[in-house]
Amino acid sequence: MDELKKGKVLIVDDESMNIKLLEAYLKHDYEIISASGGVEALAQVETCNPDIILLDLMMPDITGYEVCKTLKSSEKTRFVPIIMVTALSSLEDRIKGINAGADDFLTKPLDRLEIKTRVGSLLRIKQLHDELISERDQAQNYLDLAGVMLLVLDERGIVKLINRKGCEILGYTEDEITGNDWFGNYVPEIFRESALEGFHKLISNEYDGNRYFEVPFLNSNQQKRIMSWNNIVLRDPEGNINGLLVSGEDITERIEAESKIKRANEYLDNLLKASPIAMLSLDSKKRIVTANSNAADILGYDVSELIAKPVRDLIDDQDLLEFADKKDFEMMFFTKHGEKIGMNVSTSLLAEDDGIQGLIITLQDLSRLRGIFITPLTEDVEEDTGAIEEDLESGYIFFSGSEHPGQSYRTFSELVKRGKPGLCITRLNPDKIRNMYGIAKTPIVWLTKNKMNGHQSIDSTEIFRIYPTIADFINKVEDGVVLMDGLEYMILDNDFLSVVKLIEQTNDTIMASSSRMILHLDPAVLEKKEFHLLKRWMRPVSADVLS
Repeated sequence: MDELKKGKVLIVDDESMNIKLLEAYLKHDYEIISASGGVEALAQVETCNPDIILLDLMMPDITGYEVCKTLKSSEKTRFVPIIMVTALSSLEDRIKGINAGADDFLTKPLDRLEIKTRVGSLLRIKQLHDELISERDQAQNYLDLAGVMLLVLDERGIVKLINRKGCEILGYTEDEITGNDWFGNYVPEIFRESALEGFHKLISNEYDGNRYFEVPFLNSNQQKRIMSWNNIVLRDPEGNINGLLVSGEDITERIEAESKIKRANEYLDNLLKASPIAMLSLDSKKRIVTANSNAADILGYDVSELIAKPVRDLIDDQDLLEFADKKDFEMMFFTKHGEKIGMNVSTSLLAEDDGIQGLIITLQDLSRLRGIFITPLTEDVEEDTGAIEEDLESGYIFFSGSEHPGQSYRTFSELVKRGKPGLCITRLNPDKIRNMYGIAKTPIVWLTKNKMNGHQSIDSTEIFRIYPTIADFINKVEDGVVLMDGLEYMILDNDFLSVVKLIEQTNDTIMASSSRMILHLDPAVLEKKEFHLLKRWMRPVSADVLS
């Protein structure tokens, strides 16, 4: 026991807090050394000769898979047990780890008892491998301390040793199991032939695939259960294969739970596919932890390609992506093929008890949305030169006709240059409006069929996009002002009742807000009845305001 307590444990993790946590769990029983990356880990193995390695998967230089594969391919280090410590728990990730040579897995968040049990178990298994032939009785004691089923099969598949946990899982005593044909007694008949084929390939050293299997077994009640198997070929002193050391867990409940989760995720995924919403989640280093299929589709990746990818590789300005709760702001994302996509982004902060932060991101492709998501901006405030703010009361739409050409824009520009957030929806060229009225920052939506780079625009046939655009802006601001000029243009491509519905919806939103709206409309293009129907909710802009 004293010798085991002096066993050397190498902890490899690029997070110092994770190293400190594992060190606190193990330092009373083992000598601890550490490394913060894969390259440093390989150097530590070379100089310090650890007895066991706790290896994180995601590291900045080389991955845990590569470190594991390197160590397991060396005669000097191939039998050093490696426990992969990971937040990934899928079968695919485990198979990838086993292919690299991992002996066991620990899934984050880590449990103290599980860590100590797994480390102790694998150290004892390592000693068993070294002493199995000469110290068989002592090896049995070590096996019994393991938290998983451990058994030794000879070259015929006969059980030579089994630990206490294995007896508990199978529901038999050690005497009832030892000496029995494993495949003839504990493997369901329908799976027996394929299981035997795999066993013989392992024993004859012909098996090139991974040494991790999930196979059924029968317990004493003849219930079919699922066992996870990790296999180590045993050799005699001359190097000849004479058996197999198997470690296994009853994973029936886990498989059933995963199946339920998979069905639930498939259902959720179907729901998400029916909406324009895409989701990503990030860890504290802004690496992607999860991504749904919508996010993958929008960005042109497979979901698996996004996992562990730094989000900085996908965005134009990572400073906009803060660890904070934020709603509806615009960011540019890059697709897999380098194309830029404007996204409406919302973020939700995830904070763990230990202070580690994460972030959930929802994305909406702006081109697929009904309205335009506006980022409110304010102009540089000028000195007050009039009483416009008092005259244009909030909660109303104000009508300005053609008898005062240009005055609607002057009134609007006066208001926004006094500090009110503004939105202009116009038939005129936005660049000319900015130059003529001196508004450099205020968002302008151009009513045009010609899509121009650098300008947000709505086609005259897309009247359904007008109200969501105005509503989005009004919901984001306090004491704002909206100017709309070009309703006549919309009437050309839409029926008049649709235009009335637009004004009615907009008026309801304005009335419930602290903002106001100026509608510039030439009544000459409408029939008298239509004009009065439209302006029934509106107040005229007074002559004092326009003077």
